[in-house]
Amino acid sequence: MHSGGEPPIQLVIFDLMGTLVIDTGIVDEAYRVALKSVGDRGGEADMAAVSTLRGRPTLDVLTAVLADPVAAEEATWAFDDHVLDGVPTMEPSPGASETLAALDDRAIACAVTSSFSPEVRKAVIGAHGWGERFAAELSAHGRRRGHPAPDLLLEAMLELRVDSVGQVAIVGDHAADLVAGNRAGAGVVVGIGRRAELHDAPHTHLIDRLDELIEIIDRPRTIGHRRSSDIDAP
Repeated sequence: MHSGGEPPIQLVIFDLMGTLVIDTGIVDEAYRVALKSVGDRGGEADMAAVSTLRGRPTLDVLTAVLADPVAAEEATWAFDDHVLDGVPTMEPSPGASETLAALDDRAIACAVTSSFSPEVRKAVIGAHGWGERFAAELSAHGRRRGHPAPDLLLEAMLELRVDSVGQVAIVGDHAADLVAGNRAGAGVVVGIGRRAELHDAPHTHLIDRLDELIEIIDRPRTIGHRRSSDIDAP
């Protein structure tokens, strides 16, 4: 039940890896493989830089670390190949299937955004039998900027014709996801896991499991801190 005159949530937009799907380290390993593919890279300093940029599009991360757009594009292919090889080993996050089913029961639309390429995104979603589950699936690609820019979220809102950005919830596991949600004006901005990292990012809620989301959706409340400006956000 909704209280306090709050409008019901019409759309939930999920990040993919680390949110709907468990990240068991395959992404970090893919970055190491990608960096090594273009030279003697992928050491501690490089991976520390990658860690601060996680949640952004793969090409953006590799371009920032390598400072060479040509090498970064080549490395991105190696990244994608490694992740695609690991798709059969990936598992859904605890509570993911139950949460998607509960949202479906409530006639709430679901969308997914990803910093991965469209090919990787489709492979991961297909491997979990979610091919028909999402009303919209978007990747940072071409003119679409990835998180922390709000492009993907706003495009999903426009495509699915929500009545108000305040009736949208976004869920992600990186600060960039929450910054994007804040910039898009989403009414509910939920961080999952990584509490120490996400505490200082703009959010309305922090959760440990996806199935905690349903109570938030049924009674959305701003119980966390939410900055009106994210100029200093990571």
